[in-house]
Amino acid sequence: MRKNIRSFIIGSIVSASFLSGCNVDKLDLYPETNLTEGNFYTSEADLISASNDIYRQLTRIYNSGGVPDLYGELFSDNVYIKQTTGANSFGEDISGHTIKPDNGYVETAWNNAYNALYIINNVLDKLQNTTVVFSDPALKKRLASEALVVRSIIYYYLTQAFGDVPFPLKVVTPDESYTYLREHKNVIYQQLIADLLKAKSVLPNSYTGSNAGRLTSHAAGALLAKVYLAAGNSNAAKAQLLEIIQSNQFTLDANGDGKITKDDYAYLFKSDTKNSKESILEVQYLSGQNNVNSTHQADYAPWDFAFHLPGISTTFRGNGLNTPTGDLIREYESNDPRKELSLQLGFTNLQTGSFIDYPYTIKFFDGTFLYPGQNVEAIRYADILLLYAELTGESSYLNQVRARAGLADYGTSAYPTDKYPTLALAIEHERRVELAFEFHRFFDLVRTGRAVAVLSSNKGIQIAANKLLFPIPLSAIDANPNLTQNP
Repeated sequence: MRKNIRSFIIGSIVSASFLSGCNVDKLDLYPETNLTEGNFYTSEADLISASNDIYRQLTRIYNSGGVPDLYGELFSDNVYIKQTTGANSFGEDISGHTIKPDNGYVETAWNNAYNALYIINNVLDKLQNTTVVFSDPALKKRLASEALVVRSIIYYYLTQAFGDVPFPLKVVTPDESYTYLREHKNVIYQQLIADLLKAKSVLPNSYTGSNAGRLTSHAAGALLAKVYLAAGNSNAAKAQLLEIIQSNQFTLDANGDGKITKDDYAYLFKSDTKNSKESILEVQYLSGQNNVNSTHQADYAPWDFAFHLPGISTTFRGNGLNTPTGDLIREYESNDPRKELSLQLGFTNLQTGSFIDYPYTIKFFDGTFLYPGQNVEAIRYADILLLYAELTGESSYLNQVRARAGLADYGTSAYPTDKYPTLALAIEHERRVELAFEFHRFFDLVRTGRAVAVLSSNKGIQIAANKLLFPIPLSAIDANPNLTQNP
C-alpha cells in the first residue's frame, strides 16, 4: 500500500495541458525538471490546470486494463482470451476465475486507481487550503465538486471489485499509509453518497461548447443511483434515476435527427462522435500523437499476424483481450442490428483470402488506429432506462430500448419468451446486448445475484459466492502486512 499512496502529484505536471496555467517567468525561474508544489498552485490558473487533471485520471480508470474493464468485462461471461503472446497468463486467469494475488493486470489497475486518488486528494487539499482568491468563487466550488465525483467513481469501482479497501480521503505520508487498512464498504458508500449529494447540488445540469463533456449534476446523480444500489437502498436509487429521466435532457435519439432508430446506436460508436444526446458520463479521449489516446482498440483486437481493421489494409495485430464468447454472440436475437454494430465474427486474411474465425468488438473502432481518440460512453441513457425498468418492474422502459433496435416489445407474442420468460431475465438479456463491452456485465450479474449461476451455465466455471471479488494485490500486502486478503 505504501508505494501506491506515496506517488507524487508532480509526476502529472509534465503534460502540456497541466502546464498551461504557468507563466513564462515561473518556467524561467523554475525549470520543468524542478517543478515542486512550492512553486506551483500559486495562481487561479495553476489551480484550474491542476483540477482539470482529474479528467486525465478518469481516462486512466476507464481505459483498457482499468478496474471497470477487468472486472466488468474480462471477469464476465461476455469475453474470453482466444490467443495472446503467451508472455503471461494474467488475462486468462482473470477470465477463467483462477486469478492469483500476484496477477499483474490487477496490480496495475489497483496502483493506477490509488495513484489517481492521491492526485485527486491533493487537488482537493489545494483547493480547500489555497490563499488564492478566485475571480469567480462558484468556479472553485465546481472544480472541487468535479474532483469529488471522480474520486467517488474510483472508490465505487474499487469496492465493487475488491470489497473493503483502504479509504484515504486526504493526502497521506508514506508512514501514515500504514494506518489505512481495509475500510468496510458500507462506510465507504455512506461517504460517497454524502460527497455525490454535495457535488450534485453544485454542478450544472449541462454544458455547451468547449466545456461539453465535463461532469454534470446528472452524471453525479447517475453514479449516486449506482452507489445507492450497492448500499442496498433501491428506493433512493429509483428516485435518482427518475430525476434523470424526467429532466428531458437525454434521449435515445443520439444523433439528434428527430428519429429513434438503429442509426442512433451506430452513431454512439463512431470514432468522431463526442458527447451525444444520450451521453450522461463520457470519458474524453483525443486522437493524435502525444494526446490522451484510448487503448481499447489495440488491446481488444485479435492477436493475429494477419489481422487488419475493417476497411484498412494495414495489418494491426492487437493484444487479444476481451474476445467475444460464443455465448454472447448467440445472445443477440437474429434480427438485432446491434450485433453487427457491436462485433465482427472474424476477418479475411488479405494475402490468402481465407476467413479467420476470430471475433472482436468494433465498438472502439477508430480509423486513426495508431493514436485513436474515440470517447468511451461510461453511463448513457439506455443504461438508466434499463436500470429503472429493473428496479420498478415497468417494461415500458425496457421497450423503449428495444424499439430503437427495431425489436418486438416485451409482453407481445413476438418477444422470445421461451428464452427470457420473466421480466428480470428479459432486462438481463437486454442489458447484456445493449451494453456489451461497456464494462457493465459482471457488475450487473453480481448486483442481481446471478453471477454464480451464469458463470456456470455460460462459461462452464464453477465458483463459490465468496469468490466473486478480485484478490488484494500481493504487492500491497507485502508493503503493508496488516492488510487482509479476500477469501
